[in-house]
Order: sequence, then C-alpha cells, then structure tokens
Amino acid sequence: MTDNVSKIVQSCNLQLVNMWRVAGKLTRQLKVKLVSTLIHFRIDFCSAILNGISAKDRKILQKVQNSATRFIFGQRRRCGVTELRKRDHFLAIKERIDYKICLLTYKSINGLCPEYFSEVLDLRVPKMESMILKDDTDTTKLIPKHGRGIKDTTMSAFSVAAPKIWNNLPTYIRSSPSVELFKSRLKTYFFSLAYQLPLPQVPAKNIELLNTLDTRSSPHLYSSSASN
Repeated sequence: MTDNVSKIVQSCNLQLVNMWRVAGKLTRQLKVKLVSTLIHFRIDFCSAILNGISAKDRKILQKVQNSATRFIFGQRRRCGVTELRKRDHFLAIKERIDYKICLLTYKSINGLCPEYFSEVLDLRVPKMESMILKDDTDTTKLIPKHGRGIKDTTMSAFSVAAPKIWNNLPTYIRSSPSVELFKSRLKTYFFSLAYQLPLPQVPAKNIELLNTLDTRSSPHLYSSSASN
C-alpha cells in the first residue's frame, strides 16, 4: 500500500507545483474547483482500499491535502491549516476514507453496487423474542466479521472494515431513505467528528419523522460531496 500512496502523493505534488504557477491569476472559487478536481479526486479515487494504511502513510496524505488547502488561501508552509480546511468544509484524510467506505456500504446494502460487494455483507436478522438483546433489534446494522480466523493483514478488507465503521454510525444515518440524503447526513457526521463539533442527536422514535421531513426538504448543513 505504501507504493500506492507514494504514487498518489507524487501525482498530487506535481499538480500542486503547476497550480502554484498560475495561482495569482485565479479566484478563490477556481482554486477550490482545481483542488477538488486535481487533488481530492486523486486521493478519493478507490480510497476505500486505503483503509488500514499505516499512520505514517495517512500523515503523508494529510500533508498533501494541507498543501492543497494552503494553495486555496494563498498561504505558504508553517501556516496552521485545520481552521482553513474547516472553512471550506473539507474532511480530513481519515474521515474521507471512512466516508467512502460507508457510501459504498450503503449502496451495496441497497442494491446500487455490483453483487460482489453485497455478497460479502450481511445485515442482522431479528432473533426470537426470548433471545433478543437491545442491540439485536437494530436491523440496519451489519454482522461483524471477527474472530481468531481473521489475520491482522485482512482487517483492512472491505468485508471486515465495512461492518465495523458502518455499525458505529447513528441509526438515523444508516436508515436514510435515499443516497443523496445519506451523503448529506454522513458528510455532516464526519465533519463534526473531524473538527470536534457537537454531533446531531436523533432519538430512535423520531427517525421515521425525520426521514419524511428531510425527503421533502433540501439537504441540510454541508455539501454532500466528500470530494469537496
């Protein structure tokens, strides 16, 4: 995976060098579009397979995104970048990877992906009343794959990583009635995690009402695209 990360970094750094050459002639809006098209698109392409990369590799990718953010705001090195990313609603690298895995999981569960994705995921099935535990009543969760038979090298596989990340999402996100609504809620959730903002709290009894209201209204808070 280190070789793949190195290729991504090399490609993005080359694009950034070229972008800085014309930075003085670009508006901020054009800079954002360039970063989304030339940098974030490269990082996000098949980013689900980046799950499980080492902390060192993730830090390298984060430095690339930080450099792209500084380009947008015309800042050079040694300038704090977290608040700049927050201003443009950019998810950090870890959250971007988790976002892509969750989106792929949602599409797989709802038949919007090739069958070979859905075949490796299993939704929970309600058990007999006498055997039901509190957590077993939530049929939007996936059956996790764990145990002695799973090696450390397979923990980053989609079939293993997806249930772990998916099950940690709030129920109102997992039960979203449409892809666009799911992406909007998911982006808001991971944005809140990335920048330590209060997480939306939705009681289980209000989820159906929320889905009805959100379906009728426009997506709330932040852009639904993780490539922003």
